[in-house]
Amino acid sequence: GIRAHQWPRCAVCGAPMCHMAQLDAGPWLDLGPHSRLTVFICHATGGRCEDWDPWKGSNKALLSRVRDDNLYDGPPTVRVYRRMPLMVDPPLDERAVMAQVRTHGVPVKTALEQLRHDKLGGGAVWLHGDDTPQSQAGQGPMRLLLQLTTDVVKFDITTGGMGYVFIDPYDASENAARFLWQGG
Repeated sequence: GIRAHQWPRCAVCGAPMCHMAQLDAGPWLDLGPHSRLTVFICHATGGRCEDWDPWKGSNKALLSRVRDDNLYDGPPTVRVYRRMPLMVDPPLDERAVMAQVRTHGVPVKTALEQLRHDKLGGGAVWLHGDDTPQSQAGQGPMRLLLQLTTDVVKFDITTGGMGYVFIDPYDASENAARFLWQGG
């Protein structure tokens, strides 16, 4: 859980952000030295805070070294979300899916549709061009942790939009992860 005094506020409008998702590290999700990832987004101004941008401060991908499973309510202006456990399917070999384009003539669009879903790790399926954030240390691109459709986690981006969480593999701090989204 996230206690009220730790709850992130939007750097643009100052409002408390809305909780979107919380995932624990494990064989399914490599968070480096961290135990938990919690994702927030500002919905106080209906998108005027540029909540799609990973660097503007209108969303937050918070990494924690400890797991606190207590359910705390966020600040009073933020609605309280319910815990919903999800199952993880066996890994899909994304390289094999994309290799079918070359070896069997599968259309690229068809191959990408197989990868356009909620997933942990792998390669991002971009809706409008590659927006992979770069490491703040200048070491190269960040690594995809999570790709979110609006199917499982309902959040107000756009119909058919996609959210992405990346981690900077060269940064061990709690601020090493970034969230961004592209509209459908």
